[in-house]
Amino acid sequence: MNVELQQFHTPRGWPNLSPFCMKVETWLRLAGVDYRVVTQPLPNGPMGKLPVAIIDGEKIADSHSIIARLSAVSGVDLDAGLDARQRAAARAFERLINEHLYWALVYFRWIDDAGWAQMQSVVLGRMPLPLRLVVAPVARRGVRAQLKGHGLGRHPPQEILRRAAQDLQALADWLGDQPYFMGDDATSLDASAYAFIANLYDAPVETPLKALVAAHPNLVAYCARLQQRCFGRDPRPPATSPT
Repeated sequence: MNVELQQFHTPRGWPNLSPFCMKVETWLRLAGVDYRVVTQPLPNGPMGKLPVAIIDGEKIADSHSIIARLSAVSGVDLDAGLDARQRAAARAFERLINEHLYWALVYFRWIDDAGWAQMQSVVLGRMPLPLRLVVAPVARRGVRAQLKGHGLGRHPPQEILRRAAQDLQALADWLGDQPYFMGDDATSLDASAYAFIANLYDAPVETPLKALVAAHPNLVAYCARLQQRCFGRDPRPPATSPT
């Protein structure tokens, strides 16, 4: 099987500032599937977003669809040991992480002034200055509109933090003292959970969300455990730029 993972350029030493890109790469590493990375300066996939995967010549967008196809083609099902009730719980937490907690991260990176100052430097810093001056405000306006459309962006910052704290409390309570979210073995939920929680806590763009994660020692230990397993020893394949 030939797998090409197209994702955003990432700061040195960090898997990816896009939790959706990081989610797919974490799944690949948990599943032991070989792949290569191609970085893209801007989203160019079928849905206008990244990540995109090319699997044996088939181009697939959306992290959930990519993982489903990777599992089918590789024959690796990280969720094979889950019963129906566990699958239902995993699906609910997946939605909490991808559809709610994610938008709190977006707010504090793109709308909050302190986070935005870091994002401009880290994410847009590779662009030539004249282009950056044009792209930055347009990109920020687009993100602000998305946040308002979602609904979370209509709330003040403290309310967004309060709701994110509720999400993290639920995740911490469910994880408890288990090594992984569904027990002793990693599942596809862990690909999402690690990618998103680690982006709140460990990423090179710091936001007030970091303190919310730090309040839960089991989530901090979980991030360290997944970091060591997935990215600690074996470096990612060398990334190439599109030709």
